[in-house]
Amino acid sequence: MVFGRVLHMAVHEEFMAGRRPSSARLRPLTKLGGDEWGTLGEVLHLSRIPYEELRGRD
Repeated sequence: MVFGRVLHMAVHEEFMAGRRPSSARLRPLTKLGGDEWGTLGEVLHLSRIPYEELRGRD
């Protein structure tokens, strides 16, 4: 397993959806090990809980 920090990223405009990269357009591929590779399956879109609402739950 490799962990790192992204310092710079460049994405061609045809792969953008608004101001963010589109995973459906990018179709990323991951190297799992040996002869195994992974692709994205179903992508779920879940709305974030605003920080202000989380602070009120203390």
